[in-house]
Amino acid sequence: MQTITVQIHGSEYKLRGDDTARIQEAAGIINEQMRFISSKAPTQPPVTIAVLAALNTAELLIGEQERSRTELQDCSRRLDGMSASIYELLEME
Repeated sequence: MQTITVQIHGSEYKLRGDDTARIQEAAGIINEQMRFISSKAPTQPPVTIAVLAALNTAELLIGEQERSRTELQDCSRRLDGMSASIYELLEME
């Protein structure tokens, strides 16, 4: 495990993990969310901004998971159709 230092909403955090690039990217996403929320609600305390950023990020994740599930189901249907076509062609021979 490696240690990485990230900046989120003006605070520095030392984090440990195997994929420092992914940690840096995740920290960047949270920092962007917090910056956006604090620009829209500048009087909110940092903890409220952090909770709202977490909720926004979770909502984005759920949307991506739903899209992924839909794509997987679509691929599965298409593969089933291709398999049926292949079996039909093999039976003709």
